[in-house]
Amino acid sequence: MKLLVTRFSGLARAWVSNGLPSMSAAEQWRSSLGALLGIVLCGFSLLAMPLHSDWLIAPIGASVVILFVQPHSPVAQPRSVISSYFFAALVGLICTHVIPHAVLAAAVAVAVTVWLMIKFNGIHPPGGALVLLMVLDGPVGPAQTLQTLILVAVNVLLMLLFAWLINTWLLGRPYPYRVNPDKGQTHNTRDLAPMQRSGLDHQDLASAVTALNTFVDIQEDELVALYNLAVAHAFERHIGLACGDVMSRDVITVRTDSHIELAWNRLRHHKVKALPVLDHADRLVGILSVADFLRQMDDTSAAGLAMHLQGLLQRMPGVKPKRAMYVHQIMSTGVSSARMDTPITEVIGLMLDHNLPHIPVVDDDRKVLGIVTQTDTLAALYKRVALAAA
Repeated sequence: MKLLVTRFSGLARAWVSNGLPSMSAAEQWRSSLGALLGIVLCGFSLLAMPLHSDWLIAPIGASVVILFVQPHSPVAQPRSVISSYFFAALVGLICTHVIPHAVLAAAVAVAVTVWLMIKFNGIHPPGGALVLLMVLDGPVGPAQTLQTLILVAVNVLLMLLFAWLINTWLLGRPYPYRVNPDKGQTHNTRDLAPMQRSGLDHQDLASAVTALNTFVDIQEDELVALYNLAVAHAFERHIGLACGDVMSRDVITVRTDSHIELAWNRLRHHKVKALPVLDHADRLVGILSVADFLRQMDDTSAAGLAMHLQGLLQRMPGVKPKRAMYVHQIMSTGVSSARMDTPITEVIGLMLDHNLPHIPVVDDDRKVLGIVTQTDTLAALYKRVALAAA
């Protein structure tokens, strides 16, 4: 008896808990707002049409939950939605005319619809609700059949249209989901970014899904992103370093009105690749790197580059040249920055994803407190790992 109670309590806890973290409060409100607007717009649009039938079919309510709660899910994509409703309508009409017994017709119709959705990679659960609804309504004449098909088609198309408008333009969640083929490519080559060259790939995921032998309700690249975020969090938990622990504090800077010759000499003298650029209030407004100087050159040959660089840096007293003379004319704006308490894992990801060899560390007033370079991060991680191993 005691064993039975223990097993029952364990089963009850499994039913109550789903084992997954809940979404953020902001995402809850966005999903609810999307569902509200989706039903309102779809409903009023249907009421304005001369359909001579029910205006909003019940399975649309289930579809709206998926489209606005899980817009990136494979089951929420237009292909899945259209396929499932098409298969459900087709199978429902056939089964109501071929199988006279309602319960048997409902069971066969749902089973065939599920098989077709899986077979043609168009899984959308509300399709099961639609086929069941059609079978339970019983057989209808040709005129009513045509009205039903038109009603279903209009419901689906309007629902997808408003899901696209609301998710993409109001809620800031691009829909339908699209994979960016160039994501991670930083040098216009076929190589992925360094953070994406190791870890999971398509073959790993395909093997894992095959081993699980079940349907995975998540996009492949989102699963990889989820894995990378989890690894980064675990790494941060074990390493525990922030920018303030590793940054260089004696930062060499220039001002926006500094002559570019001065900036170049500082780059050479201190053997650094970039200088944070400050305004007259000592706030960070940009960064000047060797690449900014090279962008001013037309000739990329060794001799031509040297000649152009010398001409660029040479001062011309009493002459107002057309070429750039001051830092603000060639510096890069929109510079990425970090705070003292920014985890080093976040900075490493930023460096690798955007090919940044250095990231300034600023305070709330954008005053430069230090700078984190790739050398700083490599040295800090080496020391931490070496100490842990020792």
